[in-house]
Amino acid sequence: MRVDDALEIAERTEMLLTKEKIMRNADSENRECRAGDHAETDLKEVIMGLRWDPLERGKTTDERHVDVDAFCMLFDEQRRAVDFVHPGHVRNANGSVIHTGDSITGAGAWDDERIIAFLHALPETVSALMFAVACASGRPFGEVSNASCHVTDHLTEQELLRVDLTEFGQATAHCVATLSRTSAGWKIQPGAGNKLFAEALAELLPKVGAKFVERGSSSTG
Repeated sequence: MRVDDALEIAERTEMLLTKEKIMRNADSENRECRAGDHAETDLKEVIMGLRWDPLERGKTTDERHVDVDAFCMLFDEQRRAVDFVHPGHVRNANGSVIHTGDSITGAGAWDDERIIAFLHALPETVSALMFAVACASGRPFGEVSNASCHVTDHLTEQELLRVDLTEFGQATAHCVATLSRTSAGWKIQPGAGNKLFAEALAELLPKVGAKFVERGSSSTG
């Protein structure tokens, strides 16, 4: 990556973190924009945001804290995982995918965790990336108050996808969206997009302390 690209990424990251402190959330609750199964858009930078509410003491006998984590997996053309961005590894090799920091409480005023992907700066060897979320504390999404995530075009602020995680019952992990490199740009679609991507996530999550239980499935780790 050129020095100019690195400086641009650093500047945009700084602007994003500053903007996040003052960002209005008026439309974050009401918009339900969703990506089509194979939506083609001129994407340059995207954000996956994750939020949830803290555990309200006294409303449950299960006193486990609520800790939900955001992840991003990068794949090459052979569908092999080449990098894994998560709260314990907050940047990929060239800094084009950045996790803004771990939250273990869900007490943020807006998104509790965010991952920013600068698609134009990704290595040419990266042909796809997948955003995912998992409950590190093992609590199922159906028991996490107001848990949701979104994928948004950072430059236009258009919300491309929103997922209400509380609808997923006993699931503790979810593949949110996949972005694939095409000749026309980047294609976004909901979910894993490929069975191998979901399998790669299932293999890696236990290594970072998260259990992999998808909607309608049993634990795989």
